[in-house]
Amino acid sequence: AKPFVTAQLGVYDLKKAFELEWQEYKQFISGLFEIEIIDFDLAGFEFNGKKSEYPVKIFDYRKYKDSSIDVDYLEKVHSVIENRVDGRVYIVAPANYVDFLTDYYEIDGIRYYFLKVPYQIIKELHKIPFHKLRQPQSKKNLNSIDEVVGFHFIRQPEVKTELKISKKNVEIKIKEFKSQYGKDDKGVILENFESLSAVYIDKDYNGKHFELDDVYFAEDLLPSSSGKKGKDKNDDEIREELKSQYKTALSITLDIKDLGDKLMVIYTDIYGNDFTEIFDIKREVK
Repeated sequence: AKPFVTAQLGVYDLKKAFELEWQEYKQFISGLFEIEIIDFDLAGFEFNGKKSEYPVKIFDYRKYKDSSIDVDYLEKVHSVIENRVDGRVYIVAPANYVDFLTDYYEIDGIRYYFLKVPYQIIKELHKIPFHKLRQPQSKKNLNSIDEVVGFHFIRQPEVKTELKISKKNVEIKIKEFKSQYGKDDKGVILENFESLSAVYIDKDYNGKHFELDDVYFAEDLLPSSSGKKGKDKNDDEIREELKSQYKTALSITLDIKDLGDKLMVIYTDIYGNDFTEIFDIKREVK
């Protein structure tokens, strides 16, 4: 097959959200991303809320119609707050105001995470109850179709990884993967790794668009000795085995000879939400 590009297109409608008064908009954001709305400042820089204990900046698209969240913006923010925050900062903005393909940008050990407001106004379809659409966790379920009408907002999973580089291999260790949807459709809590659908890899990322080289379904990342053979496992068995790995890590090992200077990795949960990372292999090897 010829290379192809996948992209999230602005095919939704944010009109209602953009028409909201600012305070109403912040309340809309609060419910969407589970943010506590509270105005405070650090070294004179104003934040608008907290997610867990981390500060949240809600980008004011009304004032800065011609601006965007780019490297220059983040460096200016960082120059003000520097070491006054611990580990991470969340920035909320409409998706078309964020210039990054990845879901975070790191400066001096602080990760600036982007919470992109989806351009989606949910409409009732044929009076059919809505359900979350599920993505496959194994290759054999790739073409299965759920006969339901579904929706969800784009909410990036919580992902923690570690990159290990040797002379021959590059290992991606997935230490944590949790969906922002903490429970499944039956109300059962989703444990670590349980909501992982697949990992997509571009081995030689060109800095412009993602080209798929490899895909690892969640089932592929399980120890080969565990449980039944892949073709005999159902979704519930895959979930249970994934959950049993919570004390260790899921690992992907790549031959360094097959990699370019940059590696792009997309981690997807069972509801179709992505978390994206770009690793600079050339720099790391040095």
